[in-house]
Amino acid sequence: MLIVVQGEVLQSSYGNQSNFRYAFFMVIAMLAFAIEDAIIKQLAFNLPISQVLIAVGLSGLLVLYGLSILKKELIVHRRFIDVKFLLRMSCELISSIFFVVTMVHVSLTVSSALLQIVPILMTIGGFFLFKETVNFGQWALIFLGLFGSLLVIQPGTDMFNPLSLFALAGAVFLALRDLLTFSMSDNYPPVAIAFWGFASLALGGIVSVPFFGPFCELAAVDILFFAASSFFGPAAYLALIYATRGGEIGVVAPFRYFRLPIAVLIGILFFDESPNNFTFGGCALIVVSGFFILVISNKQKNKSTRYD
Repeated sequence: MLIVVQGEVLQSSYGNQSNFRYAFFMVIAMLAFAIEDAIIKQLAFNLPISQVLIAVGLSGLLVLYGLSILKKELIVHRRFIDVKFLLRMSCELISSIFFVVTMVHVSLTVSSALLQIVPILMTIGGFFLFKETVNFGQWALIFLGLFGSLLVIQPGTDMFNPLSLFALAGAVFLALRDLLTFSMSDNYPPVAIAFWGFASLALGGIVSVPFFGPFCELAAVDILFFAASSFFGPAAYLALIYATRGGEIGVVAPFRYFRLPIAVLIGILFFDESPNNFTFGGCALIVVSGFFILVISNKQKNKSTRYD
């Protein structure tokens, strides 16, 4: 397939079997994440958010611990006692609390839409932290995406919910997490990364206990939802790690936006959410700007590699 950007044709290698496999992993990851988000939102209707985070985190830990035994991969090692790794966990802990608050008390659509500005924030972070080159076109796309996020939040209108700002803050911490990941060595096993990601989720629940009240007794349906989460959560996390560890980033990364339309559809069908035209317009601007930022960044990376 060919992608046309500013009059130039970029060969994207969709025909490459390896790229197809990694793109497939990304689609599976985004689908599983959207389903897990819906499960968490449903559970939080009857249970405090802290209890949901702890239970989802612990169930994921158990599954991944069993998987680590089967795959004979170390999940506890002294190389995990690293400042960058601990900072990465902290960012994941904070972002998980913030996104769940928005997902439960605002809407699945808003939280999922604001999650998609992470690549935009990473481009800004790369410019300031790693002195990466950001051209005029990329800055224009960045401001377009940020304007899209304003359309989603809709400050100053009756639709504005201050709790949606938690998702915006969560996106900042997720961008920091991913920037830290890029600066880390890639010799961490995928199962171990996923394991500590769910450890962050559980810790986030423990930290937030004072803010969300006492635990509630679990109903049979809650246990079923937690069981489903123990499948979709680890599957999503592992698929995402495999997707981002291979293939061409310009081919694989844009498929992360598959999560947004699925989340919007789930919100409308199962949670009676009714996004207005401004929300849909904001979602479109975020997706378009993020997609072309990824394409341009990949083009620049290929050029620099070619001339090295």
